[in-house]
Amino acid sequence: MKIGAPLAGTEAALETNRLPTTRKVSLAGMLEMNPRRFLLLFTLVYFVAEFCSTVHRPLFFDELCMYYIADVPSIGRIWDLIAKGMELNPPLPFWLTWMVHHSIGKGEFLSRLPSLIGFWAMCICLYQFVRRRSDVLHGFVAMLLPLFTFAHWFGTCARGYGLLLGFSAGALLCWQYAIDRERRTFALIGIAVCLAGAVSCHYYAVYVIGAIGTGEIVGALRRKKVDIATLASIALGLIPLIIYRKLISTATKSTHTFWVSSSPQFLYDSYAGLIGSIFMVVLAFFALTIQTKRESDLPEGALNRALTREELVTCSVLAGMPLVFFASSLVAPVPFYTRYVLPVVLGSTVLSVCFVHRFGGANVRSRRTLISILIWFCLLPWAGWHTLMYFIQDPYEAVLGGTKIPVKVEPTLPLVVDNVDDFLMLYFYSPETFRTRLFTLDSSESSLKYLKSNVEMNSIELLQGFHDVHLVSYQEFISSHHEFLIARVRAEGWILQKLIEDGDDVELLTVKKDPGYFADETLVFRVKIKRVAAKQTGLNSINGFGTEVPRN
Repeated sequence: MKIGAPLAGTEAALETNRLPTTRKVSLAGMLEMNPRRFLLLFTLVYFVAEFCSTVHRPLFFDELCMYYIADVPSIGRIWDLIAKGMELNPPLPFWLTWMVHHSIGKGEFLSRLPSLIGFWAMCICLYQFVRRRSDVLHGFVAMLLPLFTFAHWFGTCARGYGLLLGFSAGALLCWQYAIDRERRTFALIGIAVCLAGAVSCHYYAVYVIGAIGTGEIVGALRRKKVDIATLASIALGLIPLIIYRKLISTATKSTHTFWVSSSPQFLYDSYAGLIGSIFMVVLAFFALTIQTKRESDLPEGALNRALTREELVTCSVLAGMPLVFFASSLVAPVPFYTRYVLPVVLGSTVLSVCFVHRFGGANVRSRRTLISILIWFCLLPWAGWHTLMYFIQDPYEAVLGGTKIPVKVEPTLPLVVDNVDDFLMLYFYSPETFRTRLFTLDSSESSLKYLKSNVEMNSIELLQGFHDVHLVSYQEFISSHHEFLIARVRAEGWILQKLIEDGDDVELLTVKKDPGYFADETLVFRVKIKRVAAKQTGLNSINGFGTEVPRN
């Protein structure tokens, strides 16, 4: 017995030592053991996938405005162009894109690079913010969820939205550090810098400042003590608005000729389109774990970490951003689009993930189920699809092919594109042989009359001042062209409406529509201008400009 007992203990000890080497480590376990390694892996996957999906994704009208503004020789000229109304947004995204264009290069991917970095920074900040109030796994959940929302598409465009999200999430994280009184100096400087950066990317970032300020006031009431330093840092974020007062004045005047709408559709899109996937993941998690035993396998007190009252208020205010702007647009000329209220994804992500943590975070099976759903059924298909886009997407074909304008219709006639959005894309991606026959027409009065807006017309007028994009005065063009083609891809154009109202002959030539309910329908018309004594003047040129002839 004395001999056998040690042997039995030794065998038990050896068996115990062998168990960790033979036990299969779960994905959740690997994430918890090596979070930094997987953050680096996420960064690699993110940028490879984004490169593959954006390098061949055509730039649309707003992105092309960014592209051309950032392409000017002098960075100082950007301020003047924005002050004249070519853009209604703050200058920081244009300055950063200018630096990329004049150092690394330009193109679909590089022009979007500042936004891609901003969106990535938002994901990392959400990870850290939620991790500090839950655990590593739920931090990863918060990091991944925005990828599967429409906020991702807007946030990775060559606009200021990705940078807006990155700066806003950075300010939120720095404020959390300030609440916890960790790295105090760094946190206070970070709040001021990030908020100033956010309002320098989009004026609606003032709402983010208001949300954090509201939370700080609630925290002061809870503590019964005002944190002067934190409030001062938040207030410092407003300083750029003083510098941009001239730009803000131009943007404010343009709201009277902007597409101001209080349509409930935008409110629905803001929640269903931007954060609908968040709720789908949460519901899937509940469906799979609702019958799971919820006995805690965590150390005692591990679930005591939760959002503070001030953080809960701030995230709730951010989650309500679309509702606030929708209500404001009902009583005032406040432009309201889903892309303007993207910070809703910050508040909604934090609230939903922290709620899931409180509901099922105590059980290892629940945590493993949640992270498996996101990685195997969301992240991998997302990365695979974005990588595949590199091989199947062609920007030239996407613009000239598909539902866009047939390039072989009446090749001897000039082609007028009825919508400036479609025209600029077509002009940018067309070969020179086709570009020579492309035109769009200029008439701010007609644009206001038929579209109730001339903001885009003003942008392309200023663009014509330093880059010829074949923008021609409406009266000048119809006075020198007896016959031409006009193409309409969408219903927002004004040129066709004016021609019909003026009594000119408009004949439908082709209708082209790809399969699918939401596919655009391209209509191409032949237009013949009615003139007095047109046959006698002999000035009805096809490609040149002649003397103006009185119209009927």
